[in-house]
Amino acid sequence: MKKVIFSGIFLLVAVAVFFSCKEDFYKKSRNLELKELKEYITKNYPDIEPKASGLYFIEKQKGYGDTIKLGDRVQIFYTTMALDSFVFDETGVYEPYEVIVGSTTNILGLNEGLTYMQPGAKASLIINSELAYESVGSGLIPSFATLLMDVEVYKVFPLQTSN
Repeated sequence: MKKVIFSGIFLLVAVAVFFSCKEDFYKKSRNLELKELKEYITKNYPDIEPKASGLYFIEKQKGYGDTIKLGDRVQIFYTTMALDSFVFDETGVYEPYEVIVGSTTNILGLNEGLTYMQPGAKASLIINSELAYESVGSGLIPSFATLLMDVEVYKVFPLQTSN
């Protein structure tokens, strides 16, 4: 009986230590990301303020027509990279990538950034990990990675609503 109680207590302590270490790792990694992001913004875009979500939206070229809305189908060209310019992903020069704005298959930062754009617009989105892949990462993208995404809106197909 004493062995069972001791084993149970040992297991509880081990689980508590594991989650404590995991939480500590999370906090340290997130703080490091935010420090690097602040340094990058200070150096490259000192006059840009983040949106309420934490997204930095830097307009490079104004578009024309209506602003993109949630539910619109949009064709874009993009390059996704780390703050040190390491490219993780990009579209081909002649083949745009199609997304539904607001879809859960897109990262939150892209969905939000597109809602500030129109057809023909170009922008840089600086997307912290909370608006991207958080602590899990994705493929080549490590956990707690701030992404720099250059986006060009090629075509917009507005959401069709019935009256």
